[in-house]
Amino acid sequence: MTAVAARDLTILYDGEVVLEGVTFELEEGETLLLLGPNGAGKTTLLRTIACFHREYRGELRVFGKPPCDARELIGYVPQSHSLNERVPLTALEVVAMGGIYKKGFSHFKIPREILEKAEEVLDFVGLAHIKDRLFRELSGGQKQRVLLARALISDPKLLLLDEPLSALDPSARAEVSNVLGKIKSERGITTVITTHDINPLLEIGDKVMLINRKLIAFGRPEEVLRDSVIKSVYGPLARVIPVGDRLFCITGDFHIHRHGGGSR
Repeated sequence: MTAVAARDLTILYDGEVVLEGVTFELEEGETLLLLGPNGAGKTTLLRTIACFHREYRGELRVFGKPPCDARELIGYVPQSHSLNERVPLTALEVVAMGGIYKKGFSHFKIPREILEKAEEVLDFVGLAHIKDRLFRELSGGQKQRVLLARALISDPKLLLLDEPLSALDPSARAEVSNVLGKIKSERGITTVITTHDINPLLEIGDKVMLINRKLIAFGRPEEVLRDSVIKSVYGPLARVIPVGDRLFCITGDFHIHRHGGGSR
């Protein structure tokens, strides 16, 4: 079954085109890696699929429905979470929030079955042992895995992840990448991941899309990740290096972050 389909999709903000001419199909169970420089429209496309942005022309379907009719099927993890860390929420409570809001419960009346489900998904992401720790005390990698668990608790059919590896050190990136691989291999959830550094994720990517305010290329990694294609977006210093049966993409387009306490 086709999970996400776009045909001649053009996205606008206040009447101004920010992304145009996007046509692609992503099959159920596939993982799409969405690549492009800053300002290319990656987050805009993700938010439109998630029905957070509705100003677009053309056709967009999620499991055959308009995005806003498919919201119950979608799990979304933004690049920056909106949790108020002054509120003393535990890791378990943060995960449970993903279940109680869709069912209309309040934070103070979390049903036992949702708490049990929250423990299950925390265990799935390898964090059952920190369920009672405050979210604000966790490392950056642990927070990201908790947010992934929060998205998973509602059993989404489509998972949208905006820069899940950004602002993490190499060790934390490896931990989160391993969880993403586990989501693919054990749960088979259709996933779209925006990223500046595609290399840690290439092993789980079925399709790659390269955009820069318009669709540049879409297809299997070996089809899209070619020197001529990458250089057309990132300039003459970009390149793709084959190492054995793997490809490594060098674009020079990485965010620089100041790591605060606990981004281990």
